[in-house]
Amino acid sequence: MSVSYRMHAIKVAAKREIRSTLYGVGLYVVLSLIFLAASYVFVNSTLRLVADAGILAHANPITSPLFISMGLAAAYLGLCSSLAIARDRDLGTMEVLFYGPVDAVSYILGKYFHQLLVYLVVLLFSLVNFWGVSLATNVGFSSDIVGIMLLSIFLTSCMVSFGILLSVSSRRMIVSVVLFLGLVLFFLIFSVVHSWVMGIAGQNLTTTMVYVRVILDNANQFIKWISPVDYYLRGMNAVFRKDPSGYAVSVISSLVYTGVLLALSVWMFKRKGVRR
Repeated sequence: MSVSYRMHAIKVAAKREIRSTLYGVGLYVVLSLIFLAASYVFVNSTLRLVADAGILAHANPITSPLFISMGLAAAYLGLCSSLAIARDRDLGTMEVLFYGPVDAVSYILGKYFHQLLVYLVVLLFSLVNFWGVSLATNVGFSSDIVGIMLLSIFLTSCMVSFGILLSVSSRRMIVSVVLFLGLVLFFLIFSVVHSWVMGIAGQNLTTTMVYVRVILDNANQFIKWISPVDYYLRGMNAVFRKDPSGYAVSVISSLVYTGVLLALSVWMFKRKGVRR
């Protein structure tokens, strides 16, 4: 297939999918719940800290709830991505699509760009929501807001490409959903446990905990490269530390991760074919 036909197929597929998403209610329900939860946590924790310790004790109080809400939205889009291809195959609609000028590359990229375009809409709603929260609480936006939102696009790209790979790997929607939720939850719990164990002072470690620490640290050397959660957490840490080099590394590594997973998705899709 020529590049022009492939680009046209990607554009048509992404446009059709995003129209369906934006005209539905699912996205808006999920965003409302995320924003309500993030705003509640912001008002009940961050503002109390500011009231007790002074505004200088928390220079960017709105940054954390903003990044958390974006992370939850990215996880939701990753879940949607894990459903997308498995659903088409499970319902038998994929075969119909491939009667037209569509190949594996254009199909996979159409699904990918659909979710990224949806995320741009999410960013717009996030900006409006937290601007309203800022006005209501009289707490200003951080000067890093543009950088945070830009970085979140690349980090969301990791979550979406991970979901697409799982969707390609599964022939049933339920299997894809269980895999995505299970792996994301495992990666998140592992990251929390690893950080906690590594933060324990050496003199407080028992012999057993020393071995556990070594095992967790060795496992982390592998997991940090395959976990989309780790990419998001590393990007968030770079933002909070105001680390330009860490920010750049996060963007580049996210692009490489996305490229590798999308290439694997295309390869696996060609092996499995379009039939149920």
